[in-house]
Amino acid sequence: MIISLLDWLRRQTEDWQPSAVGIFQEQADHDWPLSAATPAELRHRLTETGHLLPLPTEPAALANVMEIELREHLTEAAERVQGLQVRAGTERSYPDLEFSGPALGEGFWAVDIKCARRKSPTRLNNAIALYTGNTWFLWPQLKFGGVLRPFGDYQDHIAVLVLYEFDPSLPERIKDAVVIVHETWRVASTKRASATREYIGSVTAVDDLVSGRGEFETQEEFYEYWRSPGRRWKDSPEAKKLLRRALEEKQD
Repeated sequence: MIISLLDWLRRQTEDWQPSAVGIFQEQADHDWPLSAATPAELRHRLTETGHLLPLPTEPAALANVMEIELREHLTEAAERVQGLQVRAGTERSYPDLEFSGPALGEGFWAVDIKCARRKSPTRLNNAIALYTGNTWFLWPQLKFGGVLRPFGDYQDHIAVLVLYEFDPSLPERIKDAVVIVHETWRVASTKRASATREYIGSVTAVDDLVSGRGEFETQEEFYEYWRSPGRRWKDSPEAKKLLRRALEEKQD
């Protein structure tokens, strides 16, 4: 039986919430044993005894914590599905998860997890960086370092977006997290995510992200826009090296 990975991911993340509430500190001054009857009581005891420290406030650090937890959640869920195979990338690779196997048919699917802070109930603090535009996205036939396989080898690219509210008064810093799953192009904008980095950005209106209502009507339009020969990307030394090698191999 062939399943839709997009639908499966939506089911697995529908009610997901990050459960990390702090950083465990091993050393603390109190009597042993330390006991609790419920998770809430354990959290209280760990906090009052100094074992539980607040999570960092820096957005990238918070995103890293959530991405690791959600990646483990999806990996464990996939391992329970017959014929569904999952391969995890590293924290700096693309994608975060690669899915394949008889349950999906032939080929590979790229799933990338992104976390973004809401500036207000209706808008993100910043656009989400969807792709690095001047390397593996621009040259989908080349195998760059830090990617599991060439971008063009994937049947599809799916973004799992975690939108959250930042609350510095909470030790976990995060509340009201919502997970959205779409094909990546559906949440893309015509703007970069950064004025200084080569990142393709998302739309920032929460309703548009939830609905998968980006600034492109079709996937073809998205690729044509961002891979246009007139698009000014910074030169990538790695891309030049790989292109030169490919040309030399073709001549041989």
